[in-house]
Amino acid sequence: MEKRIRIVWALSLISMLLLVAGQGYWLWNQYQYKNEEYEEEIHRLVMDAVAVNDSIRREQPKKVFNKPNISFFNTNVDMHTDRDSLTNKLKERYTRTFVVGAMADKSVLSTAMKDSIVYKDKIVIHGEDKLLFNMSFSEAIVAYQLQIDVPFTLQRFDSVLATKLDGMSFTTGLVTPRDSLYQWVETVERLGSDLHPVIRLVYPYNPLKRELVQVDVQVMPHTLLLRMGWQLLGSLVLILLLAVCLLFQIKTILKQHRVDELRKSFVNTMIHELKRPVQALKMCVSFLNDKTMRTDEQAMDEVVRDSVSELDNLSAYLRKLRDMTRADDEQTQLSLSTFDLKPVVEKLIRLQHAPEGKQVSFETHFTDNLLVTADPVHMANIISNLMENAVKYSGSSVSIRVECRLHGHELTLKVSDDGIGIPVSEQGRVFDKFYRSSNLPDRSLPGIGLGLSYVKLLVEAHRGTVFLTSQIGRGTTVEITIPQ
Repeated sequence: MEKRIRIVWALSLISMLLLVAGQGYWLWNQYQYKNEEYEEEIHRLVMDAVAVNDSIRREQPKKVFNKPNISFFNTNVDMHTDRDSLTNKLKERYTRTFVVGAMADKSVLSTAMKDSIVYKDKIVIHGEDKLLFNMSFSEAIVAYQLQIDVPFTLQRFDSVLATKLDGMSFTTGLVTPRDSLYQWVETVERLGSDLHPVIRLVYPYNPLKRELVQVDVQVMPHTLLLRMGWQLLGSLVLILLLAVCLLFQIKTILKQHRVDELRKSFVNTMIHELKRPVQALKMCVSFLNDKTMRTDEQAMDEVVRDSVSELDNLSAYLRKLRDMTRADDEQTQLSLSTFDLKPVVEKLIRLQHAPEGKQVSFETHFTDNLLVTADPVHMANIISNLMENAVKYSGSSVSIRVECRLHGHELTLKVSDDGIGIPVSEQGRVFDKFYRSSNLPDRSLPGIGLGLSYVKLLVEAHRGTVFLTSQIGRGTTVEITIPQ
C-alpha cells in the first residue's frame, strides 16, 4: 500500500508539472501572438499618423511647387558593365538620374527657358538591381516636392503621433542611413527582450534624399497581459481545478490508507478485548464444573461478579460499534424529552466502576435548574463514556470534576480529570474512529478507540459541539455544549 501511494504521489506530481509546463508553453505562444498583433497595430497607427501629417503638410502654403509654377521632372537610366575586383566577373551596373524642378508659368510663352526656372535639382542613384531602376518613382518625387515646399518637422509629427498612439510611450528622431542604400518603404522590427519589447518603425518621408524618421514605441508587458486576460484566467482556473482534483484524490487515498490502518488496529484490539470476557466465562464455567470449588460462596460471588463485569464491557463495546456503524449509513435517531439531568449524573457516578487498587473521587457542580431537552439514554451514554475515560486513563488515583450548567438556551457539560493527559499533536485525532492515544501508561488497558468518537456522534446528533483541552501529566477537560 505504501508503494502504491508513493507511485500515485509521483504520477500526480508529474501530471501537475506537465500540465503547468503545457499551459506555460501555450501561454507563451499566446503572448508572442499578442505581441505580433500589437506590432501590427502599432504599425498601422504610425502609418495613419504619417498619412495625417502629410495631409496637414499638403494644406500648408507651398514655397516652390505651387499652383502658378509648373513642376517638371525627367529620369534617365544608363547601364554599363565592369569587372568585379574580387570575383573577376562582369557585372551590370545601373545609373538613374532624376531632374526635378519648377518654372514660372510665363515660361510657357517664353523662349528663354533657363530664365524662367525657379528651382532645379539633380539626383543620381547607382545600383545593381535592374528591377529597382525599372520601378515607378512618382510617389518618391511627390514626397520630394512636398519636402521642398513644407519640410517635415518632428514637433508636428509627434503631436499627431501622440494622438494616434493614445498614451503609449514613444520616441522619434530623424535619421540618415550610414550606407549608400536607398529605402523606399517603411520597415518594422522588434527590439529589446520578449518581456519588454520595443517596436521600431523607420519611414522614408523623402526617399530620394534618403531622409528617414525613426519611431520607437515601448510596449508595456501589462498591456499585453490585459489583452490575454481571458486566456490567463482560463489557464489559471484549469490549473487550480486540476490541482484541487489531484490533491483531493491524494487526500482520499491517504484517508483510505489511514482508515485501513485503523481498521487493522481495531481488529487486533477487538480480538484482544474479546479475549477478556471469553476467558472470564471460561473461568466461570470451569469453576462451576468443579463441585469442590462451588461450595466456596465467596469465590463463587467473585467469579460471577468478574464475569458480569466483563460481559458488561463486551456489551458496551458491541453497542458502541453498532451505533457507530449505523451513523455511517443514517442519521442517529433521537427520542427527545424533558428531564432533570442532575439525578442522571448522580446515578452514573454511583454506578461507575472503579478498578481494583485505584482511588476514584468525584466532585460535582450543578445549577439550580437542570431541566434539559435531550435524549436521556444518549445523554447518559455521553456522560458515562467521559467518566470511563477519566477513570481509565489515569494513575493510581484520580479526581474527576463534573459540571452541569444551564444558561438561557444552552446546556454546558464539563468533565475534567487530573489523569495522564493527551499530547497536543494527538488532540485533533482523538475523536477519530478507532484511534487510541500513544500516551498510554499500559497498552493492556481495555478499549477499541470508539469512546470519544461515540461521544462526538451523539453530541452532534443533538446539534451540539464538543471541545477538548489537555496537558501532559495535568489531565484533560472535555466541554460539551448542547442548544436547548
